[in-house]
Amino acid sequence: MRASSNYMPPEQFALVLETIPSLRIRKWKNDDIVMLFKIAYWCALRISEAARLTAEDFDIEMKRVYLGKTKTETAGKATIPEAFLPEITEYLSEKKGQLFPKLNRFIVSNWINRLGKMLDIPAWTTPQAITGEKTKSHIFRKSVGKDMIYGTYGVKQPLNIVQRKLRHTTLNMTTRYLKVEDEDVKDAGW
Repeated sequence: MRASSNYMPPEQFALVLETIPSLRIRKWKNDDIVMLFKIAYWCALRISEAARLTAEDFDIEMKRVYLGKTKTETAGKATIPEAFLPEITEYLSEKKGQLFPKLNRFIVSNWINRLGKMLDIPAWTTPQAITGEKTKSHIFRKSVGKDMIYGTYGVKQPLNIVQRKLRHTTLNMTTRYLKVEDEDVKDAGW
């Protein structure tokens, strides 16, 4: 059993996406909110980074999304994985300007709280004081990092590749960020 306080398995992520219409959000389309979560996951972004993106920030040919100023970078950029390219390309084909106008991390945090309670998601219902880490707005980054290490989508990736995907400056930062726990070690057979 993998640690659940900082990881959302693909099956649970799919359930989250399926449940978004139950939130009955009026200001944004369900498909846009689904794509917000997918962009945050596949590109390993913080919710605040994903929420402020424009269609013009994406360079499909270079498989890159430009983030501008982030928490740690003055001109951040993230990679777009091959598996996500067809879907994001189609989504962006009819978009111009800001993808999620007037959306911010506080609004998304409210949705995450509601989804966490509706679906009993430990990463979104366990208080930060207990886990000692941010999971509400970082769960997609943490999950994609762990999925890369676990080989969830076919090939296990070395820690230095995961480090680059998460845009961390050191391997130590990536190790601390992903918080590998006893369950993870057991799952790896050790």
